[in-house]
Order: sequence, then structure tokens, then C-alpha cells
Amino acid sequence: MVFGLIVYAVAWVRGARPERTGAGVLLLACLLSEITYRWEVDGHYPAGMVQDCVRLLIFAWMSFRMDRWWLLVMTAANGLLVLVYVLRLVDPAVSQYTLASAHVGLGYLIDLTLLFGVFERWLSGERAAAPAAWAEANRATAARDAARWRGDNDAAQAHIAATPGPAGRSAGPPTIGDSG
Repeated sequence: MVFGLIVYAVAWVRGARPERTGAGVLLLACLLSEITYRWEVDGHYPAGMVQDCVRLLIFAWMSFRMDRWWLLVMTAANGLLVLVYVLRLVDPAVSQYTLASAHVGLGYLIDLTLLFGVFERWLSGERAAAPAAWAEANRATAARDAARWRGDNDAAQAHIAATPGPAGRSAGPPTIGDSG
């Protein structure tokens, strides 16, 4: 659990938007698992199964919406966790130790996948989400202050266009040759 919390912190600080979303989902699941592991019905954990199914659906949705390789690995690992729950329901020979070892092993795989996703993003030179968000908030605040100081909206628009954006270019409207 400590390793997971360290990975979530690294993903939150150094990750882009998909990594931060993944870290948030995994942190919420980690906190909820502290509550749901107590709900046992005849040796089965239905709340844990529902939680892992919801996490599987979230990462499957994210893997279709975002272009990150690690989301496919996360979806597959969460699918295997749900499969172990189904096997435990169908076959009584699958023990509680099998379920616990699947959670530990696949949990490490999920955490390492997120960490490698952040590392890959860093190697590619993509900026972290946190500094870009702060830079945009600073530009918006400066534009609002400029508009108040001059008393008109044209000055605010001129200030926004002259202020460099996160990629070192102006934050004004895109020009020919800008790619998204």
C-alpha cells in the first residue's frame, strides 16, 4: 500500500492529465478498499468485486478515449482481477489465498504500469499537468488584472495574446501550422 501511495503521488505531481486521472481513480479505490474488505458474505467479497468492476469500466473507458499504452495494460490487469472474482464464485476450489495473491500481484502490476506511464511521458518531453495548469491560471489572472487596470476588455485580450503559453508560444488564437 505504501508503494502504491508513492506511485500515486509521483503520478499526480509529474503526470499529465491521463496519469493524474488514473492516480485519482486508484487512490480512491485504495481508500474505498479499506472499507469494503470488511464486507464478507460466505467467504466472498461482493463490495470488492463491484469496486473492481467499476475500476475496470473506468480504465476501459479511458483507454478508448486517450492515447496511452499503459491504459490498455491497466484495463487488462483489472479484467484479470474481475476474472479471479468470477472464478471464485464459480469454482469453490479457488481459495481465499488465490484471491489475495491475485490482488497483491496484479496490484503491483497496476502500480508499476502507472509509474512507467509517467516515466514514458517524462521521456517523451510532455509537460506535467500541474505546471501547465498553474501557468494558465497565472495568465488568466494577469489578463483580468490588466482589464481592471485599463477598464476595458480589449486590453485584456491583447495581454492574453502577448503572454507566452505553456509551449513557449503566444496563448492567442492558433495560426496556420499550429498542431493542437
